[in-house]
Amino acid sequence: MNQIIAIVKDVLLNKYAKITGRANRTEFWTYVLTVAIVLAIVEGICYAISSYLGYVISIILGLALVVPNICISVRRMHDLGKGGGYIFVACIPLVGWIWYLVLLLSPSEMQANRFGDVPTTDLNIPIDSVKNS
Repeated sequence: MNQIIAIVKDVLLNKYAKITGRANRTEFWTYVLTVAIVLAIVEGICYAISSYLGYVISIILGLALVVPNICISVRRMHDLGKGGGYIFVACIPLVGWIWYLVLLLSPSEMQANRFGDVPTTDLNIPIDSVKNS
């Protein structure tokens, strides 16, 4: 649990607007799924209190997370050896989102590529090993 928090914290605090480097599957999916679950809970509570409050909180959180979501997606494409523009594959009608999902689920390149060294963030390493770059 602490490792999940460490990965999400690293993405949001240290890599908020960083599009250079690579993000492996573990870092990407840990961030995406954790943020989705937390957002669903927070927005659900806010909507239960007031639909207006839920709407406002949804907009604020959505705007706050646009940049890190795009950046981690670009770094995930870099991990596959592809340029960041591949995130726009999802915009292709009908098949784009399937192609993009396949890319996101693909294994990392296991050697250094033009975007950097192989990322080391993994859930089975000590928390102190998560880079603070």
